[in-house]
Amino acid sequence: MEDRVIPRQMINIRLTLSNSQSVSGDLQIDLDSRLSDFMNRPEQFIVIRDSDGGVRIINKAHIVDVRTSDIERS
Repeated sequence: MEDRVIPRQMINIRLTLSNSQSVSGDLQIDLDSRLSDFMNRPEQFIVIRDSDGGVRIINKAHIVDVRTSDIERS
């Protein structure tokens, strides 16, 4: 079996949900992808890792706003 590695980047984002709750954390996307491309993919959920190391699974249908920080992590 061939091992393939897809280069990834971590982007720090802040989401606003339909219930006005804010969620911040790191989102992992392909290195050659833009955040808008990632958000427009057909998958219904995204996975965010928060600052405490916890994982949140967010339904994209409830996301009202997405903001990135100026710092991108690799």
